[in-house]
Amino acid sequence: MKNDLFTFSIQAAETLGIECAIVLAATKDLKNPSVIPNEMVELIKDQIPFLEESEILSHLNRLIDLKLISSEKSPQSKEASTKKNLYKLKLPSNNNNAGKRKLDYSWAPSIQAFEVLGMGNINKEFIESKVNEFKMYWMEKNQVRDNWNVLFVDFIRREWVKENSENKGLPVCIDETWMPSSDAIDILELANVSKNDALKHLKEFILYWKENGTALRSWNSKFVDFVKRKELIGSYEEKDDKKNYRHNEPGEFSQKFKERTKDNSWAENLEL
Repeated sequence: MKNDLFTFSIQAAETLGIECAIVLAATKDLKNPSVIPNEMVELIKDQIPFLEESEILSHLNRLIDLKLISSEKSPQSKEASTKKNLYKLKLPSNNNNAGKRKLDYSWAPSIQAFEVLGMGNINKEFIESKVNEFKMYWMEKNQVRDNWNVLFVDFIRREWVKENSENKGLPVCIDETWMPSSDAIDILELANVSKNDALKHLKEFILYWKENGTALRSWNSKFVDFVKRKELIGSYEEKDDKKNYRHNEPGEFSQKFKERTKDNSWAENLEL
């Protein structure tokens, strides 16, 4: 309600200014000063009509900042303040394909991939010569991956081993001078086949595969399988219609089947 007389503190006027002191005094006459500033302006305007609403609101905000009066913030202000004080927590992505991509023509191995391969004494020229082959293979696969550099490093290592082999990793036909490696002989010896027994089959092995015309990257595994089959077949020899085992394996019966069925000696010491 508008009054003809309005009083305010001289000390407040000296400190805050006359208009701000008037607004402070007007808020004291409110029944419920703890309201939203925009609503306080409407209540105070009736008491001090000589001030504009924008001026009153400005003074109210100043008094609130100085904590000379209390005020409730609007719902929008509360929500903004709450969001401001909250830390944003980045949750793990549910997308399993995050970071994955298909290989394309623009792909190139990283500097780190070159450094890792260089530690294995693989020259840069060889690595670069294999990039297009690697890309062509995986582009036709049309797969999505996130570890192309790791795959490239493994690919180059395998190709480097082939490059430094006798036949450079290419399939070759067998010839008369071929000999099994020491590793192949060691594997056969673990299967109880001596080196001399293994080499007895070498000429037959070479003759068979030479006439076959097959080209392989390595003949050692073929030779190991060939010798094992030959030894298994040759482990049985027919002599006097009776099988004799090369390694004296147990299991031979000293009696014929009819004689064994009539033999009751096994039950003599049984107590019934």
